[in-house]
Amino acid sequence: MPRQLHDRDVELEKLTDVIDSPEGSVTVLHGMGGIGKTALALSICRAMRKKRRRVFWVSASDGYSVREAMLQIALRAGGVESRVQEAAVGNESVADLMWETLDESPDPWLIVFDSVDDPKSVEGELGAEWLRSSYAGGVLVTSRIGSRDVWASDARVVRLAPLSESGGRDMLIDTARLRDVSEEEREHATQLANRLGGVPLALWLAGRYLALPASTISRFDDYNAALDRDFPDIIDRAAATSGAGGGDEDLSRLVMQTWEISLDFLEKQGIPHARTLMRVLSCFAARPVPIKLLSPKVLSRTCGDRSGRWDDIRLERALNALSDLGLVDVGEEGNDEALSGEPPSGLYSPNRGHRCIAVHPLVAEVNAAQLDSSDTRMEIWAAATRCLGAFRGIWPEDPEHGSFWQLLVPHVVAIVDRLPEGCVELLGTVAHINAWFCEYLRVSGQYTVALDVTEAAYIRAKRFDGQVWLHFRTGYTFADWAWRTSRLEEAEEVSHEVCEIAALLHKPHSFSVLASESLLAAVYIERGNFRMGEKLIREIITRLDGRWSLSHPLSIQAHHHFATVLREQGLLEAAEEEARLVVSQCEQIPDIPPYTEAVVRHELGVILWHRGRLDEALSVFDGVMRMQRKVMPRWHPSVLVTRFDVASIYRIQGNLFKAFLEFKEISLMEADALGESHYATLQSKHNVAQILVQLKRLDEAEFLLMEIMAAREECGLETRHEDVLATRHELVHIKSQRGQHIAALRDWKEILTEEREYLGVEHPSTLRTHFNWAIGWAQAGQFAVARSEMRRVLLARRRKFGDRHHETQEARKVLEQLRKFSGVPWWRR
Repeated sequence: MPRQLHDRDVELEKLTDVIDSPEGSVTVLHGMGGIGKTALALSICRAMRKKRRRVFWVSASDGYSVREAMLQIALRAGGVESRVQEAAVGNESVADLMWETLDESPDPWLIVFDSVDDPKSVEGELGAEWLRSSYAGGVLVTSRIGSRDVWASDARVVRLAPLSESGGRDMLIDTARLRDVSEEEREHATQLANRLGGVPLALWLAGRYLALPASTISRFDDYNAALDRDFPDIIDRAAATSGAGGGDEDLSRLVMQTWEISLDFLEKQGIPHARTLMRVLSCFAARPVPIKLLSPKVLSRTCGDRSGRWDDIRLERALNALSDLGLVDVGEEGNDEALSGEPPSGLYSPNRGHRCIAVHPLVAEVNAAQLDSSDTRMEIWAAATRCLGAFRGIWPEDPEHGSFWQLLVPHVVAIVDRLPEGCVELLGTVAHINAWFCEYLRVSGQYTVALDVTEAAYIRAKRFDGQVWLHFRTGYTFADWAWRTSRLEEAEEVSHEVCEIAALLHKPHSFSVLASESLLAAVYIERGNFRMGEKLIREIITRLDGRWSLSHPLSIQAHHHFATVLREQGLLEAAEEEARLVVSQCEQIPDIPPYTEAVVRHELGVILWHRGRLDEALSVFDGVMRMQRKVMPRWHPSVLVTRFDVASIYRIQGNLFKAFLEFKEISLMEADALGESHYATLQSKHNVAQILVQLKRLDEAEFLLMEIMAAREECGLETRHEDVLATRHELVHIKSQRGQHIAALRDWKEILTEEREYLGVEHPSTLRTHFNWAIGWAQAGQFAVARSEMRRVLLARRRKFGDRHHETQEARKVLEQLRKFSGVPWWRR
C-alpha cells in the first residue's frame, strides 16, 4: 500500500460503491503502466476489508499464476479438497470450481485480478469464461488493456487518468516528506509534476529520491533541471535508489521500461508497427497530432525495412492497439480557440474537426529517450520530418485548412528544435517546410513563432560548411521574418548574404535572385534607406519586364514595394499610379488570396489618405477590413495597421477621443503580437503621445515619447529617420506649449534642416515641420517672418497636394490669421 493515495478520492468512492453494490458485475480498471491502477485497487481492498468483506488478491501476469491462485481461493473459500485436487490435475475446470465455491460463500467477498495485461494468455490456460460476475461478491480487474472486445459485454470498463496538477504536486511534496513548503517550492513542485505528467509511478520515484539523505539532488527545480540534462540517467537513478522491491536491473529500468512492456506485448500480438509509431510520435510535441499527418507511404519508405509495409489498415490497427493500452488517446480536435480569445472565425472556423492522437507527455519523453539510443534513430526522424513535409501541397491561405495548420504549429517548432545534429538532408527538408508553413503563420499573425523556427533553422544551417543551398533557403526565410518583426539590422545583414548566394547559384533573371533582392529592397525601405530601396526596386522591375507577367507574384510584390517607397518619399501622385496598377493586376487574377489583395489595396488607401482624400481612403480601408476579417484574427498585425490608419484619419478629422482610444488599444495588442519594441508598436504609442500633446497632458506625453526614443535606440531603429524626427517633433511641441518659444524655434529649425536633407524640401513631413517653424516665429513675436514662411508652406502644399487637401487648407487658414492680426496672434488671444 502507498503511504497515502493522492487525488483519487472520487475514483475510490465511485469504484467502492460499484463493487459493493448487489448487482454483481465485473469492473475493469485500465490505464497505461505506472498510472496507479494497483495502488487504487489496494485502497479499494482496504475499504472493503473495513466493511468486513473477505479479499482475495491475484497477481495475474500470466495464465499459470491465475490458475494456481484460483485453486488456492477455491480451497480457502471452503471448496471440497478432493475437488480442488481433481481440478489441479486437470480433471475439472479450475475456473468453474472457484466461481461455484465463491457463489456459495456465506460471506461477501472481493476478488482482484491485478495486472491482467495479457488476457489471451489467461484465456488459453483457463478457458473463455475464466472471468465472471457474481451476486455473492465483487470482481475487480486491473489491466493496461481497455478494449471492450477483450472483456465481457456486461463489464464496467473504467479508464484511470493521470493525477491533476494539484494532486501531482501534493504527491511530490508528501513523498519527499517536506513539511513547511514555501510558495516558491510549491511552484517548483507543480512544474515538476507537470513535467512528469501526473504519472504516480514517476512522481513517487522522484519524491522518494529527493527524500533520501544521500541523494545528490534535494530540490524540485534541481530535479527538473537534471531531467533536461540527462533524462534517462536521472529517471534510472531515482528508480535504482527508491527502495522499491526488485533486483538492481529491474529497478534501474522501472520507468524507462514500463511502457516497453506494452509494446513488447503488441509485437507478440503481431502489431510490430506500434513501437515504430510511438517512436515517430515522440519526435513531435506533446500536443494532439492529426492522424492524417501519419502518411503510410512516408512510413513505408522510411521505416518499412524494420517494421514491415505500412498501409491505412496497419496504421489504424496500431493506433487502436495503443489506445487500448492507454498509451495514446484518439479523439477529435478542432481549432485553438485560445489563440484569438474570441469565438473563432475565418481561418479559425470550427467547420471541421480533425481526428488526432494525444500521447502522454512522460510516455513521449521516455520514447524519445529510447529513440536516442536506438539504431533506428535516423530512420524515425526522417519519417517524422517527411510526414510534416508531405503537407506542403496544401495552400496555407485557404481558410478551409486553417484549423489543420494550427494543429501543426507545435510540431513544426518541435521538429526544428529537436532534430538531431548532423542531419543535413533532413534540415533541408525542414527549411522547405518552414518556407511553406510560415505562409500560414503570416496569415494567422503568429510572427514570433515564425521568427523562432526560421532563426533556429538558420543557426543550425550555418554549422554546415559548403551547404550553400541550405544557407540560402534558411537565410532567406529568417531574413524575411527578421524584417517582419523589426529586427532590421539582422534582416539587412542576412539579406545581403542571401543575395550573394543567389547570385552564385542562379542567373540574374531567376526567381531566387529577384525574390532575394526584393526582400533586401523591402528591408532598405523599412530602415528608411529610401534611395537604395528605390534604386534596387527599379532594377528588379527592369529585369522583370518581358520575362515575367505583371500578374506574377514577383511583379506584384515589386510594384507594391515601388508604390510604398514612392509614398515614403512624398511622391504621392506617382505612388498612387503605381498602387492602382498593382490593384488592377490583382483584380485580373482569379481566386487571388484575400491576404495578398488586402495588402495591395491597403497601400492604395494609405496613399489616398496622405493625398488628403480622406473619404476615399476610409472607403478603401473599409473594404480591406472586410477582406482581412475573412482570413485573419482581430489581433493580426495587418488588421492592426489598418485600424491604425483609420484612427489616424479620425485624428485629422478632429475626433481626438475616438482616435486616442483606438491608438491605445492598438498599441497594447501590437505589444502582445509583435513585442514592445516593434516599430509598429512604437508608432502607435507615438500617436497616443501626439494626442496627449493636443489634449495638453504634457507630462504624460513627454514620458511616453522619451520611452519611445529609448526603445528605438536600444533596438537599432534609429535608421527609421522619419519616425525618429516625428518623435523629436512632438517633444518640441511640448517645449512650445510650456512657453519655451525660443528653444522650440531653434529645435524646429534643426529638425527642418535634417528633413530637407534626408526627405526633401517638399516632403509632407518636411512641410509639417516648416509649418510649425513658421508658427514658432509668430510665437516669438516675429510676425513678418512667420507670414513669409507660412506663404512658402502654403505654396509648397498647393503644389504637392492641391487646394482641397486638409493640410493646404490648414496653412491657408493660419496665413489668413497672421495677416489679420498684426498684434497678438489668434491662437494666443
